[in-house]
Amino acid sequence: MKLYQKSLIVISSSLLGLIIILSGSISLILLRSFWDFENKNAAQDIRRIENALIQKVTQLNLITGDWANWDSLHEFMVGNHDQFIEENVTETVLTNLQLRGMLLIDREGTIKAGDDFRFNFEEPLPASLLEQLTLEHPLLAHESPNSLTAGFWVLPEETLLVSSRPILTSTGGGSMPGTLIMLRPWDTFQVQKLSEDVQLRIKFHRLSEVERSDHLRNMARRLEEKPDSLVIEPLNRQEIAGYHWISDIYGMPKLLLEVTLPRDVYQEGQRGLRYLLGSLLLVGGVFGVLTVVLLDRLVLRRLAHLSDAVSEVGKSHDLTLRVSTPGHDELSDLGASINGMLEDLEKNAAALSEEQETVERLLLNVLPESIAARLKVEEGAIAELFDDVTILFADIVGFTSLSLRLTPVEMVSLLNEIFSEFDAIAEKLGLEKIKTIGDAYMVAGGLPILRADHAEAIADMALAMLQAVERVQRQHPEEFKIRIGINTGTVVAGVIGTHKFIYDLWGDTVNVASRMESHGEPGKIQVTEATYERLKQRYNFQERGIVALKGRGEMKSYWLTGQK
Repeated sequence: MKLYQKSLIVISSSLLGLIIILSGSISLILLRSFWDFENKNAAQDIRRIENALIQKVTQLNLITGDWANWDSLHEFMVGNHDQFIEENVTETVLTNLQLRGMLLIDREGTIKAGDDFRFNFEEPLPASLLEQLTLEHPLLAHESPNSLTAGFWVLPEETLLVSSRPILTSTGGGSMPGTLIMLRPWDTFQVQKLSEDVQLRIKFHRLSEVERSDHLRNMARRLEEKPDSLVIEPLNRQEIAGYHWISDIYGMPKLLLEVTLPRDVYQEGQRGLRYLLGSLLLVGGVFGVLTVVLLDRLVLRRLAHLSDAVSEVGKSHDLTLRVSTPGHDELSDLGASINGMLEDLEKNAAALSEEQETVERLLLNVLPESIAARLKVEEGAIAELFDDVTILFADIVGFTSLSLRLTPVEMVSLLNEIFSEFDAIAEKLGLEKIKTIGDAYMVAGGLPILRADHAEAIADMALAMLQAVERVQRQHPEEFKIRIGINTGTVVAGVIGTHKFIYDLWGDTVNVASRMESHGEPGKIQVTEATYERLKQRYNFQERGIVALKGRGEMKSYWLTGQK
């Protein structure tokens, strides 16, 4: 065989091997990227549908709130306005409100109006609905003027969107003589309207449908194993589907949401990948032929050797490898340049890895681990609603006057000693420190990772904080104490900022917890009635009575004194 032919075979084989390695690597990386992008888009679309459902519930809540805080309705419920139904609850009103029905139920559970309404339905309200409406039902168990229950109510006969509020006067007072329940149908028409609003194909499967379908049962089992409660599944080369449970007013998963999306990204990616692989083959073939024609035997052999070495580095992904560079000509200079490049890449990779570890540590110092992980992969604001958490505020009493007597170094050292004790307690109990502002300290239980015993953990934290301050007090001549306030309820948590991130909480629950602290007494732990109801079986309390809170009015509070 002639040398020209041998060179052609060697160079062609090397180039072909290199193209195969590159095409395989590119195909694997791109296809995985396409799938990740599809998953991210599908998850965003499902979250968008969740937000749309929340908006529908919120809209019905607002209407229910307007009616529930109506003096005329309050008068009707106490027996002083018999003409209320005839004058106000007309077919036109119900049609405009898009209601399936409206129930007015007194405190004894008796339906005063609503069970005989007919509104765009030939059938009356489902029998199971009226059977389930006992005094213990979530729709009727309103213990405070601010109480509300809303969401999906999945009945054997049909699915309803429901909102319930206690009936009050326009000023938010009154005797709470009963409950107003508004019902909207959640049928094929409503689902179709939602699909048009979000421009997606949507289905809601009841549990009976899930049980009859092997595919849906498999999706339901996978949802139980998913921490984020989302399952994305490709149906074929043209479509992908996402699945998510929708909970009812009892907090139970009763509707399986199915969203079907076209796989436009995947199909375009496959087409682009074919073009890329074809281009690689074409360019590689032309380059190989021209190289064999233009270069002589020594150049071809040395170049083939250099190509093999570079290919080996590419396949191994080991930047410590170097290519052999014999001789003193342009090819040897090229080899030296490649080695220099590999050396620079090795140094840069090591520096990048070290810098990434530093950034990871810094991020975990200011954000919860789960939030930091989401922040690295999600774009835009991160915000979540937590229905059941406990918030603690603590403040060092007299620290302002104390700081006037101490040097700046002594003041910061003392504050660091106290807060370090608090941080150790929070870490031990698995609680989330939110922030410190001056001599104030804020910690939360039940977020961002849900836990059932968040109130107990916060109570243990508060008691331990009092002991920690006493220990620090004994080591210093200065006198100081802390006030602690605790509240349990719903909050919104999220990350704000673009350069200096902060994980913070908002909502009435946070405000009331802060008021509990500011209206407390030094050396004591003041809790709201909501927290007291959660802890009274395991902890000792002393009733303080009614406390006037700024911006909230009068509230009942208790002193937490210890564990039983």
